[in-house]
Amino acid sequence: MKRIAIIGAGISGLTAARFLKDLAEITLFEKARGPSGRVSTRREDPYAFDHGAQYFTARTKPFQDFIQPLLNDGIISRWNAKYVRLNGNQIVERRNWADEEPRYVGVPGMNQVGKYLANGLDIRYQRRIVSIENTDKWALTDTDVQEFSNFDWVISTVPAPQALELLPHKFKHYEEIKAIEMKACFSLMLALEDSLPLEFEAAHVSNSVLSWIAVNSHKPERPENYTLLVHSSEEYAETHLHDDREKLMQELIEETSRIIGHDLGGSKHMNLHGWHFANNADRNQLSHPFIDTKQKLAACGDWCLGGRVEGAFTSAYNLANEMIKRVL
Repeated sequence: MKRIAIIGAGISGLTAARFLKDLAEITLFEKARGPSGRVSTRREDPYAFDHGAQYFTARTKPFQDFIQPLLNDGIISRWNAKYVRLNGNQIVERRNWADEEPRYVGVPGMNQVGKYLANGLDIRYQRRIVSIENTDKWALTDTDVQEFSNFDWVISTVPAPQALELLPHKFKHYEEIKAIEMKACFSLMLALEDSLPLEFEAAHVSNSVLSWIAVNSHKPERPENYTLLVHSSEEYAETHLHDDREKLMQELIEETSRIIGHDLGGSKHMNLHGWHFANNADRNQLSHPFIDTKQKLAACGDWCLGGRVEGAFTSAYNLANEMIKRVL
């Protein structure tokens, strides 16, 4: 049985592992303390924030089949939010997601999806892989200079710029991945003493340094404490990625206050998280799996298919099926 190392335990890494685990010995390496990647939840007792992906849809049959057990087991639920589109601080569109295609969230947090998919897998947490090397087989080295060796294949599921730091230039698809540009985003997390009389629970925002506002606590089975989750625009994040975080947080709080018409300066809890590689600059989808049978290397991720959660799944699903056909 072949041994495969998968770098990253987000949706793509977990998906690939689940489809390959009966045909190969799989070991995943994840830099964080738990699985999920950007399908994450930040807990600041007594508060919780989905500070990465806000929800996901399921538009393809393979993904619908994949998430059905999660629905059956209560791991995910529909989020029937009151949705608006904001142009600055003006509502220009209103919709009710209860009347549209399902938007799903993990319950009681988005990270429950990753925890569920990680069950039964061999995952080495807090292991940031910094290099891979091949003599006869692949060996991976982490930040503690610990080596994990004797792998037949390595699959990278980290964001494209990070994959380039690991994959050798002779990897068949190196130049394709090099051409993929990814943009940053800030996540602002706020907890309030009292709820706000907002006309929405989820909003996309244009003509602002913000791109998204959600009443996180209104998602299914969340803690009662009233919380807001705000995403900055990509342009703002790219411009200010290395600026002082306290200053940025105050700027984003002021802009959110302006947009919703309520002063958030006295929030009980406030925090800011920076995602260096949040979204593809170009949402075009790459149609083929990144597999190099000569080097015994592969790569996948949501950045292959438009940046959505379903894209993360589909990229790994396509890759796993191709590997099953060709090399396992």
